[in-house]
Amino acid sequence: MPDGYYAAGPNPNLRHFVEEHATPYDPATDEYDVPPFDQPINSKKSSSIYSMHPYWSKKPYEAIRHYICHYTKPGDIILDSFCGSGSTALASLAENRTAIAIDISPAATFITQNYCTPLDIVKAEDSIEKLKQQVTKEVGWLYNTKCDRCDGNATIAYTVFSQVLQCPRCLGIIPLFDCVSTTGSTNSGKSKKIWICPICHQDGHIEEITTRGNRFGSIPVMVSYDCEEGCKPKRSERRHNDSDPKRREYFQKYDLAQILSIDNSKLPYWHPEANLAEHIPYRMLIKKDFRAEEASTLADFFTKRNLWVLSAILAYAGNDTLLRLILQSSIMASSKRAQHLEEGGGYIPGTYHLPAMYKERNVLGVFARIASKMLKARKEISTLLQSTNLLVSTQSATNLKAVADNSIDYIFTDPPYSGSVQFGELNFIWEAWMKFETEYHKEEIIVNEARGKTETDWYTLLKRAMAECYRILKPGRWLSLCYHDTSEGTWQLLQDLMAEVGFVSEMHETTVYIDTGGKTYNQYTAEKVTKRDLVINFRKPRPGEVTQLTLLGDEDQATFTEKAQAILSEALQAHPGATADRLYDILVSRMVRRGEFERHNFEALLNGVAEPVVQPDGTANRTATRWYLRATADQIDEAESAKEQAAAQRLERYMTNYLSDRPEASGVHYSDLFEQYLHVQEKPRRLLQEWLTEFFFKTDEGTWRPPQSDEERAQKAALRESGALRRIKRFARALLEGVPPAPHDQPANPATAADWIRQCRRAGLYELGRALYEKGGFAFGALSEEAQLEVEEDYQLCVRRS
Repeated sequence: MPDGYYAAGPNPNLRHFVEEHATPYDPATDEYDVPPFDQPINSKKSSSIYSMHPYWSKKPYEAIRHYICHYTKPGDIILDSFCGSGSTALASLAENRTAIAIDISPAATFITQNYCTPLDIVKAEDSIEKLKQQVTKEVGWLYNTKCDRCDGNATIAYTVFSQVLQCPRCLGIIPLFDCVSTTGSTNSGKSKKIWICPICHQDGHIEEITTRGNRFGSIPVMVSYDCEEGCKPKRSERRHNDSDPKRREYFQKYDLAQILSIDNSKLPYWHPEANLAEHIPYRMLIKKDFRAEEASTLADFFTKRNLWVLSAILAYAGNDTLLRLILQSSIMASSKRAQHLEEGGGYIPGTYHLPAMYKERNVLGVFARIASKMLKARKEISTLLQSTNLLVSTQSATNLKAVADNSIDYIFTDPPYSGSVQFGELNFIWEAWMKFETEYHKEEIIVNEARGKTETDWYTLLKRAMAECYRILKPGRWLSLCYHDTSEGTWQLLQDLMAEVGFVSEMHETTVYIDTGGKTYNQYTAEKVTKRDLVINFRKPRPGEVTQLTLLGDEDQATFTEKAQAILSEALQAHPGATADRLYDILVSRMVRRGEFERHNFEALLNGVAEPVVQPDGTANRTATRWYLRATADQIDEAESAKEQAAAQRLERYMTNYLSDRPEASGVHYSDLFEQYLHVQEKPRRLLQEWLTEFFFKTDEGTWRPPQSDEERAQKAALRESGALRRIKRFARALLEGVPPAPHDQPANPATAADWIRQCRRAGLYELGRALYEKGGFAFGALSEEAQLEVEEDYQLCVRRS
């Protein structure tokens, strides 16, 4: 890459780069007319290029190439304003396009630079080999030990450390490594591994030891080593409690002694010692059983030995970008996050969780393996590139002022969705080692309660970023956006956001996705996780083209009133008892042109769908007016009812075919239904998750099935006609929000309340069923003994599944 085309901060050459490579947009002569890409892509994560670096939430460049070829021609400029590890840029250069890669994280842009730069392989091999020799000579002794078979020299491959725990029965202090493992089940019926106290087990008792109990620190319990004197097999191992006395002696004499010597030595090289509480406020990254005292600084994520070797590699790597990238790729595998499992190892991505048993790998071996893998990938990349026209800039996507209006030909990007992946906090460990600037965390587009970043902040900043994309994209051109969040509500926000910015969403009958085959644990198990990366195509309209926006403000009064009251109804369904100020803010936020609202009568709009209730506000001699949907609100209008019926019929046809092909399945996963629902052209106003419960049943596995008898179908029809589920939701949501429910939403008696809890259980509304029982204040003791047992059983099931 030429000098000046990569920058660890905002790239000063961005403006010149665009001016040099962009073709002017002329509406009079522009003939671009490309339909939306509509082919699902199946790709694999097993390629050497994909595996080159363990970055989060990557997309295979091979899949993105299909979009590049469909929407653009050679020489066009393609932008990814959330570039991550650079897959879009690599796909663009492979197809002889010009690419701009932008990300606020310096770790991301550093990886992108390496992914997309041709490499002198011979020179790279030489520099890697030279570093390995230098570091091995300097610190290789740290992994020296003795073979207990021939008494010759040996090299440690890895050392297993185990958390020491206390048995609640015999009070024995036992390393988890020594416990007997077996399979148990959770409250929800899922299988899990459990650990049995070996002392109690000898006495015939089964006593589980959990990692949530008293801890006494981690100790070395096993060493795996390679004999350097010719023993066959070369690899052997020994344990702290080995039955072989010689092995047990060598473990103490050589392995433990080496660790103690290292721990008492001073590190001669620089390494990061950042305070984690200051830089990573432990949001979703730390598991519940994490103890802060185990890792108060970043250095605590490594053993002293591995910290020593990593810092030596960093010192010898200097400014060589390839060597630094190999080191960066080695960090996680060389940390205490590396699990020790009977079936292998690896670490849990997306978290800083420290496992109860971890594997201290030989860093020199890790570095050598990753270097080999890196060289193989870089060889492929060097032959793949058809263009080197790339600019990488480390900056926020919310301000692209250096890029001229109407200058970009296509955008493919994968922005952060709410708080599902905490990119800044996860990248911090890499960036601290590379001495990158991390102040950008303040500007990150993310939801993170611990850092005070709300969903509103996420929405506002992402909208600003998409507005910049809209400004610089040529009219008639496309933005393809990856979507993989767990929340349909986020999908609705995204649709609103893109519409407010000005984009047109183009939906079609085929679900467009990138499926890499491999799934995360959450994608396999969670109820509302998209199992594949959906791709949504948005088009920037041409000048004068009418777009489908939320509330333009220039509709005729009847149309505006209908739209505005629908928005207010949605808001009051979700937030019963909201104040007029809050409802006003919600309505205005849906306006495309904010200044257009003043000419409309907000009070008249609100009174058309809601009624006020004056209530004490908790302050002496003061009251507050809260608004609730009118009692007639459950009489859904015919047009909306028809939309829901049509969408439900489509989903039921899909469910029937799906279950017919899979007789072993009890239901259909929500994400599969959501994919089908995305290309329903006439969508109801309510979210899918709002009305799905009124047509279908939730199974014990958390999936969905259609009614299986006339009785079940009639039951769902009765719920829809009476509006009972909508009334239950409003009542329970008011309880959850801490506001008095509307009088007309109150259940008539405890028996009705008990039936409502049962309806919540059947509909999968477990959180609402739990709220009814815990916060409703109902006197269930007045029910018959049988009815009391039934409501208690329904409640307990809601507790377990919520």
